[in-house]
Amino acid sequence: MYTIYPEEVIFSDTEPKSNNQMTLNIQGVTLVVEVENQNQLKIIRLISSNPQDFLDERFQPGEQVVMKPLLRSKNNGLSY
Repeated sequence: MYTIYPEEVIFSDTEPKSNNQMTLNIQGVTLVVEVENQNQLKIIRLISSNPQDFLDERFQPGEQVVMKPLLRSKNNGLSY
């Protein structure tokens, strides 16, 4: 790689690491999200090799994702 910047600048990890970030797969798209509260997430980064995923407004960085609780029946384990 030819560049005027030193390797330390290019390969340094300058993004602050947050304990409240996680990687999720939502509707087949891998997202890095940050937990804002108990049921709300904010999209930080989209990880995909499909260009169409980047055009989908639902997966843009900064968008909110609301998590809904999953209820399971004790009898058959089905979700409602």
